[in-house]
Amino acid sequence: MALETKDAFAESVTDTSPDEKRREARYPCDDPAEVRILPGDGSRVPATVVDVSRSGMRLQLAIPVTKGSQIEIFLPKQVVIFGQVRHCKRSGDTYHAGVLIQEVFYSRVEDREHVEDDHLRMYLAGHGLTLPQVIGVRDHLAQCESCRRRMVDDYTQPVNPAKLAPPGAR
Repeated sequence: MALETKDAFAESVTDTSPDEKRREARYPCDDPAEVRILPGDGSRVPATVVDVSRSGMRLQLAIPVTKGSQIEIFLPKQVVIFGQVRHCKRSGDTYHAGVLIQEVFYSRVEDREHVEDDHLRMYLAGHGLTLPQVIGVRDHLAQCESCRRRMVDDYTQPVNPAKLAPPGAR
């Protein structure tokens, strides 16, 4: 079983570090979820989604989860996410598990063809969307060249060439 006692985690569970480097921008969340460890007895563990990025998410749980575990994350009546636990670290009285997102399933099919302007702006700003909306925009952008192009053309600022020059050349 993937859920084990705290003693079994001496190697894989450590204190969190504020200096941790991220490869992708994180979108802060505070959404309730339930986690099921696969394979397992089918029981679900309450969790909170702390943040989400293009390829992963961070969960806060009351118990540690073994590194490498396959898990199923349930967002109430909205989304089911399959992922792999990449690390699990103690954070005060709880544990933070970093999860690589492998597959996402939605409870209903979205009826819009492209991402709405407001959702795209909020996605880029890093706030204002629910977790399922963040994941939906992320997945849509991965598939839709038109929306990716619109995002780059409409929402990115032109780079000032003077800012690219080395400090002594300005």
